[in-house]
Amino acid sequence: MAHPRTTFILLACAATLLGARVSAFQSGGNETLSVDADHLEIQDKVQRALALGNVRARQGAMTVTSDRAEVLYSSSLVSSSGAPPEISQIRASGNVVVTRPGEKATGSYAIYDLNKRIITMIGNVVLNRGANVVRGGRLVINLNTNGASLDSGGKVGTSKSGGRVTGVFSVPKRNTDAPATPTTPSPSTPDKK
Repeated sequence: MAHPRTTFILLACAATLLGARVSAFQSGGNETLSVDADHLEIQDKVQRALALGNVRARQGAMTVTSDRAEVLYSSSLVSSSGAPPEISQIRASGNVVVTRPGEKATGSYAIYDLNKRIITMIGNVVLNRGANVVRGGRLVINLNTNGASLDSGGKVGTSKSGGRVTGVFSVPKRNTDAPATPTTPSPSTPDKK
């Protein structure tokens, strides 16, 4: 049987992290990061928490879902200052989906570096932005610039696209009912004197 004080500390840690089923941390940005899952294991000595089953992490308008996630933080949950730990990284694996307004990315594995605000996804990555779809082996999303880059991943098995990046892009519909306007001036007849 566990010592009563140890049990209390573990319950306090769990309550700090779970808040019933949800844990909230101050992240590298100005928005709070919340994480919920079917099971949460706190490993405070190594400053990490393992979230298992139906994992969902939210920060602002962005959501990351996965089968499993490892949350790395900077200080002990039982600190003398009482300040919440600062999350440095989330490593998600298994059916990873990152959604933001107008954008959805899926892959096998993702690392979210909260200090740099960069998400790196690998393993059969698919990025949907509106009607545009791009596939590859590795995706890097820079949340500071809202930019994304995709490559083949370089390793066999990281992409279903045959080691290449492929994309399907929407083309604006053109009005084909309007009469065609000439693009070059018609030849003029010489003036008769």
